[in-house]
Amino acid sequence: MNASSKKSSFLVGISAGLVLFPLILLVLWSFSKKWLYPNVWPQEMGISIFQQMSNEPNFLPASLNSFVIASATTITSLLIAVPAARYFAFQRTISQRLIEVIIYLPLILPAIAVITSSQVLFLQLHLTGTFGGIILIHTYLCLPYALQILLESYRQLGEGYSLTAQSLGAKPWSIFWQITWSLLRPGLTAAASLVFIVSFSQYLPTFFIGGGRIVTLPLLLLPYANNGRFGLASSYSLVFLGCTMVGVFIFKKAIGGIQRGTKR
Repeated sequence: MNASSKKSSFLVGISAGLVLFPLILLVLWSFSKKWLYPNVWPQEMGISIFQQMSNEPNFLPASLNSFVIASATTITSLLIAVPAARYFAFQRTISQRLIEVIIYLPLILPAIAVITSSQVLFLQLHLTGTFGGIILIHTYLCLPYALQILLESYRQLGEGYSLTAQSLGAKPWSIFWQITWSLLRPGLTAAASLVFIVSFSQYLPTFFIGGGRIVTLPLLLLPYANNGRFGLASSYSLVFLGCTMVGVFIFKKAIGGIQRGTKR
């Protein structure tokens, strides 16, 4: 093994350790019945924390609410981002740098200012405390991620394939479904995965716009972490991680599993 391979293996090992170490701590905290300072490992192990979590009345509703909101936000964001990214990628009137500033504007502005001002508007529209209101504010915060990924995907794709198909008499919908969708699938998968994860982890927008009526996993997890109940916080974190992985897998299969166009 040469020096370059050893260096690569070492870096991979360090990266894997940095990823696995927090997960190991979460697992230890979740199964620990007694873990007092200065002990490095728990003195007693068990599943009592998971039993306490499963007996929580809001546990299943919160998990389902988080999954539904994140899924709806992902679908809504993609429906908006796909045509918008195509327009921004191929238009010639607005500077591309200005477009990127516009896309990132919701992320540049202070989140608390945007959320509190949106809460006033949502109160007037009777959207506070509703799934629709939470999905709208999540879409506002997650849309820049989907737009930026799909914008780059459209730029790399170019207009050549679409113009060639159009010159051969193909209809716009057929061009999109048979050509653009197939070539854009990696970008769509990445955008859907990122939006789902970001939406699933939102706390402040859900807290303010939900008005305490709609409970999600982050709303249950954060108080336990702030109050020093690390066992319950860790168990909720593992459930959180599992739900996001399932959601990402579903969207990857839904987008990447539908075969369109010519197979290579």
